[in-house]
Amino acid sequence: MIEPLSVLAGWAIPKIGESLLEIVSGQGWDSLSQALSKSDVDKAIKGGEAAVKEWEKQRDPSQRLFFRARPDGWNGVNNFLRDYFTHSAVLAELQKPLLNQGKPDREILITVFQQQAEANDIKLNQDSIKPWIEKFINAYFQQTDTYLKFQVAKQDYCEQLANWFDDVKFAGIAVPGQEVEKSEKLAQIFVMPDVVEDLSTAGAWERDWLAAGSGETSEIALLAKTTGRKFLAEQLLSQSQSRRVVILGAPGSGKTTLMSYFAVMLAQQNPDILGLDGDTD
Repeated sequence: MIEPLSVLAGWAIPKIGESLLEIVSGQGWDSLSQALSKSDVDKAIKGGEAAVKEWEKQRDPSQRLFFRARPDGWNGVNNFLRDYFTHSAVLAELQKPLLNQGKPDREILITVFQQQAEANDIKLNQDSIKPWIEKFINAYFQQTDTYLKFQVAKQDYCEQLANWFDDVKFAGIAVPGQEVEKSEKLAQIFVMPDVVEDLSTAGAWERDWLAAGSGETSEIALLAKTTGRKFLAEQLLSQSQSRRVVILGAPGSGKTTLMSYFAVMLAQQNPDILGLDGDTD
């Protein structure tokens, strides 16, 4: 006899994000939907799986959907779920939220579920099919719908951010025949400065520790141990040894302009210019 808890822990919904994106591409999806990645879709699928498993934990083992089914093998649960979630009719329903076409059709998913179970000789608890599918659909739809709404807000925010900081205005004294105010795009005129790591903030106890370890006077040891690296500021986010950075500089040295340039590059989805991976959000 199969232990019900092992069945509960053993099954998993396959990763189908790539398959779904291949189907929806070229079907009129907008730029917001195109921002979805394979991992985004797989996270939504995992969200549905987690909701179903949480629901099953609260039920009596004998009431769970796969109580009488084996997790592995030709007629096992995992093989069945792989066939089900790669079925064309199921993929067609799961793509709907990605195209802003609403929720997947519950009845279609239930019908295919029953047909696939019969074809794979999977013994199901019939009373649990409908709530199982409903739990999955609701969680999956919430994940995709929430993500798309977030993408709408993020895209609008990034556009405003880029427009604001990429527009550099030059104001001067009115001279006949010349423009009083002129603006340029920051990305076109920006000259990348160098930055130097400042590690000379060691306290008294650190100076004593350095001196004791080197046998030199504390001042000499501190100078040798705290000389920072020098590199282009565009490498700051990728080369820094810390997640938090403070930019120090004299007035007018370009601290705010540097941060504005970073903001524009990231808002325009050009993280590679700053030495970051191309898919950095």
